[in-house]
Amino acid sequence: MVKKDLVINLSVEALKTAIVLLTLLFISRFIESLPFSGLPVFNSLITAADVLAAFISAAAITVFIKAGLNAKVVVDELLHWLPGAGTLLNYLTGIIALLFAYSAFQTVVFPFIKELEWAYQALFLAGTLFLLAKVGIHIYGASESVSRFLISIFHPHEVKAGPGIENK
Repeated sequence: MVKKDLVINLSVEALKTAIVLLTLLFISRFIESLPFSGLPVFNSLITAADVLAAFISAAAITVFIKAGLNAKVVVDELLHWLPGAGTLLNYLTGIIALLFAYSAFQTVVFPFIKELEWAYQALFLAGTLFLLAKVGIHIYGASESVSRFLISIFHPHEVKAGPGIENK
């Protein structure tokens, strides 16, 4: 019964996040259809729609990351066989948010850094590689627990023995 409540809580969080993200998407699409959306802002390369889309994208990224943080405890409880499953979820959420942010902010950043586009790309590459390394280290650290769980699934009659203890 407890697992069912956890799944329901996780489903509610996912549905709540999906509704907010879809609302932000509809707002963004509506802004693009407004007559003044092509109005230049800052310079002729950046339009009002670009700036407003960047703000909406920032809000979407915030909502997405907050949802991952809210789901951390529930995921830890549901995936008890994977130590730090919620932390792993947060790393993956961060990677997805970085990938989304990379494309979301290009239109408003690139006109200002014409000669330094490589720095923008390097910044996002460094952040993504950092989080990927954290994921790899986390999975490596949890590999024994995951291995024990998988063995218990394939051989349910085996006794789970600790390190250095023989199964009888």
